[in-house]
Amino acid sequence: MVTFARNEIVSSSQFVRNFATLLKQLTESKQEKIAIIKNNEIQAVMISVEEYEKLKSIEEISERKEIFDAVQSRGQTPESEYVSYDEAMNNKI
Repeated sequence: MVTFARNEIVSSSQFVRNFATLLKQLTESKQEKIAIIKNNEIQAVMISVEEYEKLKSIEEISERKEIFDAVQSRGQTPESEYVSYDEAMNNKI
């Protein structure tokens, strides 16, 4: 679970009033993230473009690893468990 420091949490009304200041804090790396709260619940988190790009890169690497692992696993399937194309297309599995 992600934790937030007191200075990283703002209400939605504070966020609207102080948007330029908060954006500047993120872009100048003075803050890593800002949690936006409405009705005492976190509704969104604002992060810098650099942080977003890192997260997307990590997500992409994770997806590629999952695909690689699936391919590797299927490569170890015994030939006796193979299903022909015709059987698969006729749902005779």
